Amino acid sequence: MKVQEKYKSLFEDGKYKDAIDHLKEYEKNFDPSIFHYNLGVNYALVNELPLSRYHLEKAEALGFKSIKTMESLEKVKEELGVVGVETKSSFSEQVTSFALDSSIATGANISLLLLLFFLIKFKSIKNYWLRGVIAIFCTFPFVGQFYIKNNYTQAIAIEKLDVLRGPSAIFEQTQEIVPGMSFILFKKIEGWIYIYSPQSHRGWVKNKGYRKL
Repeated sequence: MKVQEKYKSLFEDGKYKDAIDHLKEYEKNFDPSIFHYNLGVNYALVNELPLSRYHLEKAEALGFKSIKTMESLEKVKEELGVVGVETKSSFSEQVTSFALDSSIATGANISLLLLLFFLIKFKSIKNYWLRGVIAIFCTFPFVGQFYIKNNYTQAIAIEKLDVLRGPSAIFEQTQEIVPGMSFILFKKIEGWIYIYSPQSHRGWVKNKGYRKL
């Protein structure tokens, strides 16, 4: 029996844990996005919701976007109780989230469109210094997105993470990241990571218990 047919048989028979094991064993036989989507669905059916959310989000990040995926993801998020908690309350958070969700080509295209706009709109400008300033300004979307993608990371908590004021156990706890919650991490210091978003949960957590998207 082919790998895909075996998986389908296990899933249809309601043997979800066996289906998970089968997927993991034969991961290379599946398209990456379909692999993560199937894992996400099966983890939801065995009530391992944090892992379900991680794999469904991963499937979307890899391009597996469909109504079925979105519905599954929204249902898991509702059951986890994280929908309102993850709200991006500040403009900088929204920009960072958008930059991470978009491909690097998005920033490049925005920069190119800005450059074309200024070339057409201000083609009469003779001052080369001013032209140079405008050209540099036009690169901001691309450079900004490049910086964000290389310094910020989206992640899903697999277990509860205690948020502290500083990168050490001596600091007091101010918040907690619940299992299945999405967050953006910024920097690492000797086994600790800084939570940048959501803003209400900013602080330091131990560098474990989560998976990067």
